[in-house]
Amino acid sequence: MSRRQHQIAVDMIDSRFALLQAGDTSAAVHAEASMAVELAYSLGAIDMDEHRHYVERRDRIYARQAEAFAADIRRCAP
Repeated sequence: MSRRQHQIAVDMIDSRFALLQAGDTSAAVHAEASMAVELAYSLGAIDMDEHRHYVERRDRIYARQAEAFAADIRRCAP
C-alpha cells in the first residue's frame, strides 16, 4: 500500500472515531468504525499494530459509553 492509501484509511477510521468520541452512541457508527478498521487491515492499508491499537481504542470507547448508559439507567431507577 502506498503512503497515500494508508493516510486515506487512517482518515476514514479517525473520522468514525471522532463521532464516537463526540458522544455518538449509535450502532451504525460503531459498525462503521469496526468495518473501517477491519477493511483497512484486510486490504493491507494498516498493519497489525495499528489494527490492534484501533480495536483496543474502539473497545475502550464502547466500554465508556456502556458504563455511562448503565449509570443513566441507575439514576432513573426508583
